[in-house]
Amino acid sequence: MTEEKEKIACHVCKKMIPKAAAVHSEGQEYVLHFCNTECLDYWKKEKKEKK
Repeated sequence: MTEEKEKIACHVCKKMIPKAAAVHSEGQEYVLHFCNTECLDYWKKEKKEKK
């Protein structure tokens, strides 16, 4: 399956999105995918509050 057609789940809302269209955040050993910047910003806020 090509990356254009491959679908992945948004890390926050679990919406299925094309992998090529995903916004992502890379850690040292992982990559998280988000359907849009709102979900990415929500994840960043939650992560910051847990510290």
